[in-house]
Amino acid sequence: MLDQITGNAEEAGVPEAHPVEFPQASRSRSGAAIPLERFADVSIEISVEIGRVTMSIGELMQLGEGAVVELNRSVSEPVDIMAQGVRIASGEVVVIEDRFAVRITEIASVDEGRERSGRSSGTAAAVR
Repeated sequence: MLDQITGNAEEAGVPEAHPVEFPQASRSRSGAAIPLERFADVSIEISVEIGRVTMSIGELMQLGEGAVVELNRSVSEPVDIMAQGVRIASGEVVVIEDRFAVRITEIASVDEGRERSGRSSGTAAAVR
């Protein structure tokens, strides 16, 4: 058996393996940072999360028209503003004419990810 393992691979009908060599990748513009303006026209999904709840499928199936689902967030707590599923800010729900909107009260810092922190903005963003 050891002879079969250490024997010539080509004699056993198995092709020989060789390491692959890739050419060096070069950086465009001498490694300069890409300006953010380049992405100004890229669309991303923004959503506002007012709360969450975990329930079993059985509980979900028992819900009907008029059912009330209690969320894990108090009315006085700020809502989370998400971009592609990542928390970017928090704010308060407001009404502008006949639409809901969110007034941004805090921008999340990059270091804290989904944790609440950052700077206050005070601008309102419409929610669809």
